[in-house]
Amino acid sequence: MFKRPHLRAAKRLVNAPSALALLFLATACSPGQEQVEDQVSEPPVESTDSAAPEGLILPAVWQTKDLEFPITSVAVAGALGSTVAVTYEDGGLQFVDLDGERVTDKADIGVSEVSDGRYLMLQETPVTVFPGITSAGDLSLYIHGGELTEPLPYPLDAGTDDLIEGLCSADPVLDSDGILRVGFWTQGERRRLHTGRIVEVGTDLVLLLNEPIPAARDITACLLSDSGALVYTDPVVAAAEVNNRSKTYRFLVDDLGGYSLSNQDEEVQAFTVSDGITVRPPARPVDMAATGDARNGGYPGGVIVIGGQSANDAHMVTFIDPSRVTMEPFGYSPAE
Repeated sequence: MFKRPHLRAAKRLVNAPSALALLFLATACSPGQEQVEDQVSEPPVESTDSAAPEGLILPAVWQTKDLEFPITSVAVAGALGSTVAVTYEDGGLQFVDLDGERVTDKADIGVSEVSDGRYLMLQETPVTVFPGITSAGDLSLYIHGGELTEPLPYPLDAGTDDLIEGLCSADPVLDSDGILRVGFWTQGERRRLHTGRIVEVGTDLVLLLNEPIPAARDITACLLSDSGALVYTDPVVAAAEVNNRSKTYRFLVDDLGGYSLSNQDEEVQAFTVSDGITVRPPARPVDMAATGDARNGGYPGGVIVIGGQSANDAHMVTFIDPSRVTMEPFGYSPAE
């Protein structure tokens, strides 16, 4: 039986309401329990060095310059104003565009992880919003737009005193989903996925929580698909979904740097990421994000974004073109 979501008041930083108000002033001058599917398919194949890799190959086509600090997570806001958010080991947060150019300077505001965001109108103001986890293990939004020179933290009440360990998010499916859907797990309950939706209540942003959903094993990554929540376990470290041409593909990376994908028929295939002419992706990415609606940067088939350290010790975000999969007119299926 579906349970009513719980309305929880948003926790606030002292300056969050006033800063949010200044943003708007400056610019102006589905509820219920989701079904969880444990993903226990064959783990991705460990990546190996090869002059001529076999099988499915997706090219790394672009990357940022050295961002200078170790990366902990990457996230994408697709559609208009497509933006990549990057977090660093020291708690910094920075935005770059799909050309790899810096949109903001690194802001040292105590962020440990971000998840996929969204470009939207918030109180008649165009902003980009990313959900994230603070260095203290709390849930927060990070809002950028208007006259803000760096992202504005907007704390949310996650309904728990436990430290939040991992996070996933997605665009709304229904009007009742608000501005974003989120899912997270905590250090004390790694086999329980909390899901909810972030909605506008007056001038506030509030998290409406569903009942927690149990998982069979410790969660290491999650996705919020249009059809429900999916959880992944060791060795998967990151999962990303691309919706393109009315088809859905899920891309995974494991702790050894191996990649795999699955299509709508749950067919699974390992793949390799190839170097570009001047692009050298990290051997073991720390995180992955993706969008099928990359309107900036020239990615008609969508784009996969990974972050990590390259062989020459540079800390970079790398852009991978999934068109070999996503642009198939009748949908991609692994070769027999």
